[in-house]
Amino acid sequence: MSIYSEIKQAFPTLPIADISDYYTSEIELAKRVYQGSPPWKTVKSSGLKQKTRKRALTGMAKVVCDKMAALTFSEQCDIECPEYQEVIDNILSDNRFNSKFPEWLSRAFALGGGVLKVNIIDRGITINYLNADVFFPTKWDNRHITGGIFRTTMTAGKDHYTIFENVITTPAGLAMENRAFKSDSKSSLGSPVNISEVLPGTEQKTDFYGIKTPLFTYFKPAIGNNKCFDLPLGIPIFANCYDTLEMIDVVFDSLQREFILGKKRIIIPEQFVQLVTGIDGEQHRYFDVDDEIYQAFMGDSEKLGINDISVQLRVQEHCDAMNYLLNLLASQLGLSVGSLSFDRSDGLKTATEVVANERDTMRTVENQKNIITECIKELCESIIAAYCYIMGLNPIEHTVTVTWKDNVIADDDTRIQRNIELVGAGLRSKLRALTDINGYDDESAAKELAVINGEQPSGGGSLDHLLGGGE
Repeated sequence: MSIYSEIKQAFPTLPIADISDYYTSEIELAKRVYQGSPPWKTVKSSGLKQKTRKRALTGMAKVVCDKMAALTFSEQCDIECPEYQEVIDNILSDNRFNSKFPEWLSRAFALGGGVLKVNIIDRGITINYLNADVFFPTKWDNRHITGGIFRTTMTAGKDHYTIFENVITTPAGLAMENRAFKSDSKSSLGSPVNISEVLPGTEQKTDFYGIKTPLFTYFKPAIGNNKCFDLPLGIPIFANCYDTLEMIDVVFDSLQREFILGKKRIIIPEQFVQLVTGIDGEQHRYFDVDDEIYQAFMGDSEKLGINDISVQLRVQEHCDAMNYLLNLLASQLGLSVGSLSFDRSDGLKTATEVVANERDTMRTVENQKNIITECIKELCESIIAAYCYIMGLNPIEHTVTVTWKDNVIADDDTRIQRNIELVGAGLRSKLRALTDINGYDDESAAKELAVINGEQPSGGGSLDHLLGGGE
């Protein structure tokens, strides 16, 4: 049963469009690929015996989603709202935002979206990190989704419960309608039951008068949805890369088979094979590779011999093909060529070369961060709205800002060389160079700079020389 059919069973009179095909063809397919169960996970032989075997997989879809999440949130960000700073910090900390958000972000990149949902429970605030396959949009505008239905499942003993929560925005505020179903099988929705049987204390409908914010924010990757133009939903970042992902696994599987089928083989004379009687009473032949004792055999001494017929493994050819496909995949994902490559034998590069080579990656990361910034801001607005509702307060005027830390992940040598060039060109102060290189705060950097100036180093192009000439 599709999510649309289940929702119509829970809310028969609710006017919603049937977009279940999108969930099946895009979201469910992406979920299978991300979880390591793509359509090409098995190989069928072409011979008379129609056998199947499991194909060796790289799990590259998960790799690229994890990589994108790391690139966009590896150094986290500073969230500031002076009017509600303590409230936001406490809620995010209690809900392990910094550790759970990257995991959720990876799944959101994989499924084409995800939802951060704020809940008001017993005068407390929690955050749910939900996947795109459990959310069905019902109302949206040009800016964002303002209404939707959440589908969750629970198990208690032999009973399986399915809960639907319909979030509705009205002029008076926010309203939530709950429906619950009980079944003895995971494959069926079952019969409707009162929501209090599943979640004691929960009403069929709850009104949050005064809350103008939907209390959830939907995130979708910064990539155009070329699968369905009319939906507010996103597409997986690898939605147009399935053929490339399959070919990567084909090459990887072939490389594994190369070692299995290309293992060392030796042709030996029949006389070298010994006969032994097994515990079953049958005679078995084997060649003892550890037998170092000379033995005498009857036969033509010129023809008698051991021949090695081992084949040469095509490892380099497979690696070249894999690197070609990884570069193609990187290009399709908006990353710089080489971002997913095995080959890192290109030696050291200057900071200018690094920036030039990673320009595509940096652009893509910045685009994704712009969307993530809006998502975090909307999450904070939902937290503030929920807090004011619980405390019976009217929200005061406020501004939420999200400041990203330096997203240029460079090695120490590159960072030092970059500071030398900037200080030497007069484009950066010596104090700021010390804070960047050594991680000092301004006070510690000032003390260190005074020590360096006191040593009065002589000539040369070292960092000490560039930093030692006074401020």
